[in-house]
Amino acid sequence: MFLLTAACLFFVLLGLMYLRMRGSGAMEVDNVSEYLGELPIWSVNRDYHQFNLVITGQHDCGDPNHPNRSVSIDEASLYLLAQNKSFKGLINDSLDWIIQKGQEFGIRLVGAVPDEPVTKVSEIARLESTHPKMSFTCRFRRAFFTIINRVLLIAVACVWSVVCYVKYRWRRDEAETRQMYDMVERIIDVMKTHGEACQENQDLQPYLPIPHVRDSLVQPQDRRKMKKIWERAVSFLSANESRIRTETQRIGGADFLVWRWIQPSLNCDKGSSKVWQGKAFPLDRRNSPPNSLTPCLKIRNMFDPVMEVGENWDLAIREAILEKCSDNDGIVHIAVDKTSREGCVYVKCLSAEYSGKAFKALHGSWFDGKLVTVKYLRLDRYHQRFPQAQGCSTPLKASGLATSVTNTTAHLQHHRSASSPGFS
Repeated sequence: MFLLTAACLFFVLLGLMYLRMRGSGAMEVDNVSEYLGELPIWSVNRDYHQFNLVITGQHDCGDPNHPNRSVSIDEASLYLLAQNKSFKGLINDSLDWIIQKGQEFGIRLVGAVPDEPVTKVSEIARLESTHPKMSFTCRFRRAFFTIINRVLLIAVACVWSVVCYVKYRWRRDEAETRQMYDMVERIIDVMKTHGEACQENQDLQPYLPIPHVRDSLVQPQDRRKMKKIWERAVSFLSANESRIRTETQRIGGADFLVWRWIQPSLNCDKGSSKVWQGKAFPLDRRNSPPNSLTPCLKIRNMFDPVMEVGENWDLAIREAILEKCSDNDGIVHIAVDKTSREGCVYVKCLSAEYSGKAFKALHGSWFDGKLVTVKYLRLDRYHQRFPQAQGCSTPLKASGLATSVTNTTAHLQHHRSASSPGFS
């Protein structure tokens, strides 16, 4: 229907444009001839008019024999004398009459300077018709191309507007996605802190109403603007976060949707080993840069320093990263910040190409129930924090120690739980 409507509109405009071009010349010829017929020199001016109509029309239609749109005063005089010898004494009088009456009779008098008005017959250099006479084919072709040019201009303007709008939407979606992931991390921190507080104080309720969490994280003046981001964060947690459970509780006589933090058990068994648990979301241009920026990475949420036990648990983190990037032989340095509350691990690669592969392998993955996020770190900042990394150029390989270290950690945890009084 859109194409049909556009086609109909196109032909309607084409017809109107043709009628406008056709009518502007024919009506003037009749009016001018009728008016000039009442004057003594009407024959001279009428022939002037007819001659210029033809010359200007043929020029506008692209006739190579008429390169100029106007004719010189000498050419017009020769044409009139060829038509009638008696016109010789009337030529200057007719031109003087046109000057006195103005230019509304279809003939424009052009002087030596085209834009300056002519006031005397001696100043006239050329004559030009303001309403050229054209054939049907010529008028239709000119109308067709006029409509095509206007349609193309409108189409280009529409395409440019759509492109600008799409770029604006992409930028806004990227910003909203970043804000959504930031909100998810803040919600996880709130629920995790509340879960730890509930373990220390049994009088606290082990859940939090979802609206109360929102009100604690979003300022009142920003809640309307952040509504969409909050709803996306809630949906993301419901679909991808296993440590936060959504349920309904009656609080103060009203039913509320609440979040409950599911604390991971400290008991170690066969399933307690830290493993990669797949991707949380696919990587695209909205949540990952198109090109590798630097050879250094900062990885978040690889561990929780409060939950880790043993002396060599950081080796398991290193081995897990190398196993995840087993097809990437460009990692030359790994540093685990054992005191980081964000669970940060720093990685340096041989080049930005290798860091890009590591970014794609790690960013957005689940590890030990945590959503791992990665960002690029400047090389000078990395060397400032880890000076020993400047001389690292030998690629690291996974040594298979992750399983043994994990088993050792599990054994230590089991030994502590068995020796702790009152632990069941």
